[in-house]
Amino acid sequence: MARLDIHAAYRDGTLTVTIAGEIDLDSAPQVYQAVQAADAPWGTHVVADLSGVTFMDSTGVRMLLACYEHAQEHGGTLSVTGVHDLVERILYLSGVLSLFRPPPPGSTRPGLN
Repeated sequence: MARLDIHAAYRDGTLTVTIAGEIDLDSAPQVYQAVQAADAPWGTHVVADLSGVTFMDSTGVRMLLACYEHAQEHGGTLSVTGVHDLVERILYLSGVLSLFRPPPPGSTRPGLN
């Protein structure tokens, strides 16, 4: 099993989940659980920092979509930052990359920057 490090921190209305390692069938549930378990109020913007992710398969894409839906259901948003080429390509080919763009300045809704 690949090692995965997850750190979640809430500050100034944003929950930042920093992930390092490989997101695959074995590790994806850990990320989803970290987002669900974070002590953040409704309407929180969630940022998934993937700068330390070295590999992600389709299970990781499904997990990000589940986190996105979880945030939406609780009045929040989810964006992804620090995406390396391989992960960006997977998100692009899956047709979901635009869902995870950060919201434009002054907006609470995700959009393309």
